[in-house]
Amino acid sequence: MADAPNTSLARATQWYNLRPIRERALILLTALVLVVVLVWELGVTPLQQRNQSLENRIQTLSASRDDLLAQQQTLNQQLATDPSREMRDQLNARQQRLERLNQQIAETTGQLIAPRAMVALLRDILAAQDALELQALELQTPTPVFAPDAPDQSSQEQAEAAQPLLYAHDVELRIMGSYLDVLNYLERLEALDERLGWIKLEYSAGDWPSGEAIIRVQTLSLDQAWLGV
Repeated sequence: MADAPNTSLARATQWYNLRPIRERALILLTALVLVVVLVWELGVTPLQQRNQSLENRIQTLSASRDDLLAQQQTLNQQLATDPSREMRDQLNARQQRLERLNQQIAETTGQLIAPRAMVALLRDILAAQDALELQALELQTPTPVFAPDAPDQSSQEQAEAAQPLLYAHDVELRIMGSYLDVLNYLERLEALDERLGWIKLEYSAGDWPSGEAIIRVQTLSLDQAWLGV
């Protein structure tokens, strides 16, 4: 009974080797496509959903903060002409809530990895894998992330909303190596820091088993520029 799996494997190997070269290439390509789809569903999709959730939370908190700032300004104007105790209490309550929102925004933003830390992490992990060779590392232009528009905004509020809330920083790597080594590299990235999400993977099989992979990794930051990179 212990030899049954070995016998089945030997039969499968023999069957594969007897196929024409074109048919074997199609079988191998189909298997690689299935692996890519499985890795994408199990690895990329959860990371994208988590980053989107963090971004939505920051946008919601920022919209609440902007609304409180507008209310505070109105109360300040009323307080200048009618310094009643009730208005002062309302102003103090909104000020405390504003401080809590600012703290929540800071804590949420702290869950995002800094751009320069992302580049250093990519290089360190790649240097530890002798089977992969870095061909190029390109820093993409940061793209702004804006807060959602709120209805009935004044001209001043619209101007303030035009300022980016965060910046998306992408790094694109071109790596030479086998497909399994590339997957191992991505798995090590995810295991070391779950805040680091790769959003693109293209693999071109050249001189099999070696090939070229193009990987794009993204993080969000309050900084517009690639500071310290």
